[in-house]
Amino acid sequence: MKCLQAGLKTNFRRGTVTMFSKKACKKFFTVILVLILACPLLAQFIDLGKFMGVEIPFRLKFHDTVLEKGTYDLEALKNRSTPMCYLRIKKDRKILCLIEGERLDYEVSGGSKMSDPSIPDKLTLKMKKDPTEKIFCFFVETGKSSRFAFLKLKFKMDYEE
Repeated sequence: MKCLQAGLKTNFRRGTVTMFSKKACKKFFTVILVLILACPLLAQFIDLGKFMGVEIPFRLKFHDTVLEKGTYDLEALKNRSTPMCYLRIKKDRKILCLIEGERLDYEVSGGSKMSDPSIPDKLTLKMKKDPTEKIFCFFVETGKSSRFAFLKLKFKMDYEE
């Protein structure tokens, strides 16, 4: 063992790299590369719930995207690393837009949330039109028995009649 250690020390002093250290360097850089490539997977969204076949009765606009009247699939999403939530609108498995939402607070707090009849038990979607501001709102409530319970989210889009 002492002979092997002495040989490694003399090789490092001479400036040569042994075969052992080349293999160790390759393994080390391979592990680092895998970790760097795996980091974006951790930044994915968490699925809060899906609503399939939702009928949207108006023509909606969000930035440059225009959604015609029709049936769409909606997904409520939560970012893993921040408290922000999003609504993904899809048609035929194609993502049309991603809307950032805002969190709303319930009127009740603490333990009284569990017994409050205004809070749904399961995931719900409600839609509301505000004609004064020309805004169409999606309200998503995760309910009492969800993994992310008691979330009340609001997503706004402009609409045209």
